Amino acid sequence: MSKANDTAWSEFFANSSALSEIDVNGFAYVKADDLKEYREPRLMAKIDTLAMRPEPFVQNNLSILPVQNGLYLLFKDEENKLFFSFPKLEDDLKVEEHRSEIDLDTFDCFPKSKVFSESQAIDFAHLASLIKRYVDCDDANLCVRGRLYSGDFSFLLPDHAEPIQVSNVQIEVDAGFETPDSIVLIEAKIGRRDDFNIRQLFYPYLQWTKRSRKKIRTVFLTYSNGEYLFTEFKMGRDLGEIELVSNRAFVIDDLPVCNIDLEEMLGATEVELEPDAIPFPQADDLNKIVDLIQLNDYEIKTPQTILEFFEFSERQSYYYAGAAVYLGFIERASQLLELTATGKSFAQIVSRSQRTKVLLAQMLKRPALRKSLELLMAHDFDLKNVEIREIADIIQAETKLTGTTPLRRAATVKKWLAWMTVNCKFKHKVSVNIKGEE
Repeated sequence: MSKANDTAWSEFFANSSALSEIDVNGFAYVKADDLKEYREPRLMAKIDTLAMRPEPFVQNNLSILPVQNGLYLLFKDEENKLFFSFPKLEDDLKVEEHRSEIDLDTFDCFPKSKVFSESQAIDFAHLASLIKRYVDCDDANLCVRGRLYSGDFSFLLPDHAEPIQVSNVQIEVDAGFETPDSIVLIEAKIGRRDDFNIRQLFYPYLQWTKRSRKKIRTVFLTYSNGEYLFTEFKMGRDLGEIELVSNRAFVIDDLPVCNIDLEEMLGATEVELEPDAIPFPQADDLNKIVDLIQLNDYEIKTPQTILEFFEFSERQSYYYAGAAVYLGFIERASQLLELTATGKSFAQIVSRSQRTKVLLAQMLKRPALRKSLELLMAHDFDLKNVEIREIADIIQAETKLTGTTPLRRAATVKKWLAWMTVNCKFKHKVSVNIKGEE
């Protein structure tokens, strides 16, 4: 959420009749020239996640779409049909191992750390034949990439009978692969997203359904902590007609899970004092924390740049930066976030499974997290048997947090434990029966 966008849209609505028109008709057309007085129209209309919505949009249940070059459609979107919220996947999504047929280490154009841009992540996956595996066709060719202007197409808004006409608007496709019987359109992001604006796939889908008789497949791809997550959708011709078809996750030339002897690691890792001067973590996604650390050398060094890169709220940007500081990977230096020595070493690790082990070691240095992991081990790594109240009691005992705060922070710790159970293969304790037999 951008404060600049909050201010710009508040001033625009105060000085226009747009809200009155929307109350009567359900929508209103707005010229880019009318928005320029308040801010660059392109920036005002860039709302790619629910968290990025300006406050007037939240208050009035609004969404926005470009419909012509220099013309936007503001409309009532009570159920947020313009956005798709992803289900939580940690508990049931198996990460598949993909082995490249060629030696990827011989290519110098890709960073050895595998910290990629969107296009590099796609190119790396294509070179490794992961794209061909995913689309299930050896004859998959990259045919579309970048910004272009659309042709003419139309769609229906929810609860409106008159079609909305779209003509000559800018659309962008991160990659389009064509096979003999399909076109696979990919929208890619670095870092997981909780939701996304379906315009990013909906407009390209409408464009190519008019241009081709082939099946049009729409895929949202995220590259996070070395993992490719493909989410495929079935789309209809009207806004809000979207159905999740499948989720598949892959790692390339790496192990999906890390073998861990937690008892051995507990003995080898020295516990430190709980850093009471640093807020206890409330950032749920460990993958995003890893991405933040790896991207620090790429100028993701302030809460504002974190917000813009990951497309989430200002509050979340502080949460994730704070979690990386708490774990010892980042430190605050003046107005910037800088990698510690541990963070610099971590950022250069190529293997996802090795990063998992280092991340676990850093957690074991913190008393509250260490005892939470010991609790998980005591329950034989079955997270279903770990009560959130038990974690809250540990947090309360090991930190200065009081009241209901430990219980709220325990929810984050349980998310981290869940991540570990998915990304680690823990060595289970040998159980002994009452007769002393193994």
